[in-house]
Amino acid sequence: MMPVKRCDGSTDYHFMDFKISATVVQDQAVIAEVADTGGGYITDATTGSLADFVGSVLGASSRNPDGGGAGTLTYSATQGDTEGLVRVYITPDIIYRARMSGGATLANLQTVTTTGASAAGTTVTATDTPEADMDDGTCWCLTGANAGLSRKITTFTANTSWVVTVPFPRTIAIGDTFCAVPYSPFVTIAIQLTTNLVEADATIAYGTGGNARPVELVLNGAGDSYVHFIGRDMALNELS
Repeated sequence: MMPVKRCDGSTDYHFMDFKISATVVQDQAVIAEVADTGGGYITDATTGSLADFVGSVLGASSRNPDGGGAGTLTYSATQGDTEGLVRVYITPDIIYRARMSGGATLANLQTVTTTGASAAGTTVTATDTPEADMDDGTCWCLTGANAGLSRKITTFTANTSWVVTVPFPRTIAIGDTFCAVPYSPFVTIAIQLTTNLVEADATIAYGTGGNARPVELVLNGAGDSYVHFIGRDMALNELS
């Protein structure tokens, strides 16, 4: 997950250097450390919580603000090791970009192939729909007469179909392909992260995950679609 812009449209991000309590990777989410635990100030987020969200990791610190040399992304409590010290984006109104993954580890989204037609353009019938409840999420057409168009899902039945209230403009035909994700901008209030804390696990049920609100969806293919979101429980500024 990387910053794409701030809520005011600018890209003027502020970052700071922090001591870590766990080994981190670039672009992952980090949260404030809990008092009386860990050896640093920030630590890994969890996949299902973004409470006290600080931001995403820019990289290892190039200098120690308290004196000394550069830091490292690797946490160590061994004397003589380079201190775990990383640079983090901390601007509270940053909108972050996360690829939507088809699982808890990095994967493409599931592509659904329709097995029934809908002349009214309101029903996607397929036996390979996602298992998790996508009601109130978003679907979009990959191939077929409605390719490139998206709609909010209003009724969802796993392994059967989903329904949209606003029709697609053309008939949904047998063999058309779609993707569905559990996000609708500003409606959704939770995002589940992948195990590396870098991407969004889009296979979970709507409303599951950490404190984050999607503000925009970038809907391309199964492997290059993104959710843009802002944290709802910020360490510097509570936004929820």
